[in-house]
Amino acid sequence: MDKIDMVYLWCDGNDPAFQARKNQYMNVAPNDDKLVGERRYVDNDELKYSLRSLEKYAPWINHVYIVTDRQIPKWLDLDYKKVTVVDHSEIMPKEIIPVFNSVIIEYFLPLIPNLSEKFLYANDDMFFGAPITSDYFFNGDRPIVRLRKSKSLPHKKDVASKATRVSMSLLEGTYNRLEWYRLHHNIDSYTKSAFLDTLARYHDSFVLTYGNRFRTEHDVHRVIFGLDAVYADKADLEIVKHPSIFERKVLSLFKKVTWDNLIGNESEKTRQNILKYKPKLFCINSNPDSAERENSRRFLNSLFPEPSKFEKNI
Repeated sequence: MDKIDMVYLWCDGNDPAFQARKNQYMNVAPNDDKLVGERRYVDNDELKYSLRSLEKYAPWINHVYIVTDRQIPKWLDLDYKKVTVVDHSEIMPKEIIPVFNSVIIEYFLPLIPNLSEKFLYANDDMFFGAPITSDYFFNGDRPIVRLRKSKSLPHKKDVASKATRVSMSLLEGTYNRLEWYRLHHNIDSYTKSAFLDTLARYHDSFVLTYGNRFRTEHDVHRVIFGLDAVYADKADLEIVKHPSIFERKVLSLFKKVTWDNLIGNESEKTRQNILKYKPKLFCINSNPDSAERENSRRFLNSLFPEPSKFEKNI
């Protein structure tokens, strides 16, 4: 089997040094707590549990790269041969650091030294929920791009929707196709060569966003990398559909209803759905309620109680 690496973005928003760097640039940050508030950067040990899920359900992953800015998880065993911490300065231009905008950081993932041609990418709040094989992510040499589709462009005013619109406009200019897709917001698969092709094809547009230290509506959204590979016939598209309310409430009484890619926030409803549907992948978004964060941590520990080899022996 070809080597397949895993890449995570991670930061510890509780770190005073990180907070000082962030506060230095808050004068250019958007006035939106969802974009720059504590909940976007807070660390609730999600990465530790994501790695436990990886070791349990996807042990075939070749190597794990953790991309971060002058930080190292306190519990991480740097001597473990299967993990490498990659500082922003190793892959990003020095003049644009620090960056608190994950959209911009993602542009530089294929520049990680020694990264395999095939790789997976995840935020630290994404997890493997059941045994899974590499062919879930790749058809031979072709990544499987999982997206959600809408019939038309919604008129949402949030930053993510507007940034996605930027990506769709660029793709329309190249392929004369205007379709509305959204990320399925779970672990994604890429090839380094296709990712680099996209960076080269829209180079000028990416460079114009380098100064966006925080998320803006002018960013080129990551959806462009998967969809550009699909349009260039270098990847296969799979549309992700969540079970409808009817399927969850009625059909589930008579037959098994699957939910392979589950996403929710830190809540009892999300936790119950994970236990009920046993998804292959799931994502738990942060909740501003500190009590729910603690509930989420306990839940993750109940799912993945055994320390992984990525952790120090304490």
